[in-house]
Amino acid sequence: MKKYILAPLCSAFVIPGLGQILNHEIRKGVLILGAVFLLFVAGSIKLAFVVKSLLRQSSTSDPALLMESLKGEHLGSIWVLLAIFSLIWVYSVADAFLAGRRLERNQGAKGS
Repeated sequence: MKKYILAPLCSAFVIPGLGQILNHEIRKGVLILGAVFLLFVAGSIKLAFVVKSLLRQSSTSDPALLMESLKGEHLGSIWVLLAIFSLIWVYSVADAFLAGRRLERNQGAKGS
């Protein structure tokens, strides 16, 4: 399969940064993977605090009361983390496509 097809698919559907690694841009791929990992850890920690707060506030397991408590939580930081992840994801897919296409053209020029 051509790199300009495989690389963005891997970045889009497996994990951002894998397409860069397939395109032999190891440093860039590892940086993107590291950023995604840090965002995942930060989001998990924030989510754990939200769940802990919800469980502390409501002594019942009534879903309606839990939803009311969740509406009162400040979830802005989770939205910011999701926005940053989305930007990294889109960049990773676009960069993997463009770099893969550039590699295919360079290999085609060398083969001619």
